[in-house]
Amino acid sequence: MKKILLCLSAAAACFVACQTQTPTAVPQTGLASEVNPMIGTDFTGNTYPGAQAPFGMVQLSPDNGLPGWDRISGYFYPDSTIAGFSHTHLSGTGAGDLYDVLFMPVMLPAKTAEEPLGIHSKFTHDKESARAGYYQVHLTDYDINVELTATPRVGVQRYTFPKGDAAVILNLKKAMNWDFTNDSHIEIVDSCTIKGYRHSEGWARDQHLYFCTRFSRPFESLDMDTTAINKNDGSRLGTATIATFHFNTQKGDQVTVSTALSPTSMDAALANLNAEAPKDDFDGILAATTEQWNKELNKIEVIGGDADQRAIFYTAMYHAMIAPTLYCDVDGGYRGPDKQNHKGEGWKNYSTFSIWDTFRASQPLYTCIMPSRASDMVNSFIAFYEQN
Repeated sequence: MKKILLCLSAAAACFVACQTQTPTAVPQTGLASEVNPMIGTDFTGNTYPGAQAPFGMVQLSPDNGLPGWDRISGYFYPDSTIAGFSHTHLSGTGAGDLYDVLFMPVMLPAKTAEEPLGIHSKFTHDKESARAGYYQVHLTDYDINVELTATPRVGVQRYTFPKGDAAVILNLKKAMNWDFTNDSHIEIVDSCTIKGYRHSEGWARDQHLYFCTRFSRPFESLDMDTTAINKNDGSRLGTATIATFHFNTQKGDQVTVSTALSPTSMDAALANLNAEAPKDDFDGILAATTEQWNKELNKIEVIGGDADQRAIFYTAMYHAMIAPTLYCDVDGGYRGPDKQNHKGEGWKNYSTFSIWDTFRASQPLYTCIMPSRASDMVNSFIAFYEQN
């Protein structure tokens, strides 16, 4: 493969060679650990610090729970609250949208505030960490440790609980900024598995997202709260759904929550879950995703520079590889702009493009270091044109 060699100096970064060679082997955490996902989460950077595979359909990240321009990505570094961990986010944009399929682990009774914050917990940055493909935070109010990782289509959360009455809340009603829930649904598959959907309105018009979630142990009971959503004229639009899954935990008990997304159906989400996360193996999935990031980041090798310069460079490279995002099931199925389901034959569909921001640099970069993926993106453009 082609590998680009970069020489970093205090003054500038310059290309010194572009040649065909075998990448240098990197340790398991390797270049992924040089990425600092906190870069851009302050001021108006509008990036999120959560876990994602390269170009993954899942962007599993914490949400502070409050709206506002500073919280477009769901997370703002100066904030001190977390109201949940949702599976879709936008990075570096001026559009406050997505935040789909939000989970929040708590110890009962949960700490609540007036809306829009609602159920939440305090947290501190000294008990928070992140690298490419991994995020961790300690929820102060509940003494719960949360870890996040992801495959391309599955978000995986691992909660470490104290002793007591624990619960995991799935809030499909929660919406921030431009996002609004049009309709939602949750149904029980078995004592460990649920599936459902969330339809929403925002920058993404009439967005349909389906999911399937598996808990690593059976939930002991379930509370379901549904609220009618009405149009301005009073007619019924849909249902806002909140589910609370109860667990009686001992200190140190862990619950892994694996959630697959699909643009086409609940059954497709189940197929994505079985294909990419068939077992409740957080550490194994984290290792595989870390290796994926090492493979992508190792396509450009940095020579020289100090630790901060390397972190800036590899974080910029990382940010170039979290969008656009994969938007298809494992069988190639996806929902087109014509609101119909389609299937890519021999290529994978991508979405969340920001062409006016990226055409000068990102698209040429993809062509240089990942031509196969760049070809899929071009096929996605053509399909969008034909269907739109």
